[in-house]
Amino acid sequence: MVGRRRAILCLCHDSNMLEIRRMLLEHFGYVVLPSASAGHAKTVAEQQCPDMLLMDNSDPGMDYTLLAEQVKRVCPSVITVVLTPYFRVSHNGPLASIDRFVVKDDGPDALLAQIEELFGESPDPDLHPA
Repeated sequence: MVGRRRAILCLCHDSNMLEIRRMLLEHFGYVVLPSASAGHAKTVAEQQCPDMLLMDNSDPGMDYTLLAEQVKRVCPSVITVVLTPYFRVSHNGPLASIDRFVVKDDGPDALLAQIEELFGESPDPDLHPA
């Protein structure tokens, strides 16, 4: 990561899962902006314009496509990622504001690999031993 550390706005209604994701992402050098609600996430995005919005699509009552659109309006370069329990999700039209769907059950290594790929970064060999 050249310049500054990447900021990831991490949205999850489950406080335990939010804390686990925060610890994981911070361990790998990311700045994490935790949020437990879509309203709070939108406010954080307006104030800090993160590099990525990482959200869980199992949050009850949250319209993650609408939130992605709203955040992209204030932070056009933000990368939007949705964690999903489904194996494959294709998106066109209204879901075009979502840059990537990542399967939760693939585990943290797959999530980190997807994040690094989206940021166009190579994995740090010290953090990903062979």
